[in-house]
Amino acid sequence: MKIELTDDEVTTVLVALDNYRERKEVAWLTDGFESDQEDAGSAEWCWQKIMGARDVDRIEVDVRANSTLNQQAFTFNTQTNLGTTASVDPFDKHPDAEKN
Repeated sequence: MKIELTDDEVTTVLVALDNYRERKEVAWLTDGFESDQEDAGSAEWCWQKIMGARDVDRIEVDVRANSTLNQQAFTFNTQTNLGTTASVDPFDKHPDAEKN
């Protein structure tokens, strides 16, 4: 299953998971119920999973952007270098120099 979320929605989910995890850890420390510790661990796992996917998406966007920029730069360089070339002999006299 794939769910599309905006950056703001992802941030809201991450904050909610972090708050839930923290409350469950405090409840486990005060009440000692093992289920609270398990719930805190599950919330942490979900938080890490979402954060990891978010980081991977950002890296993929950066890689695609850099690839596009590199391709554009390569295309520009090859197009500008495909024009006519002229060779210059450094020992040729300048046409104006013959008049003197």
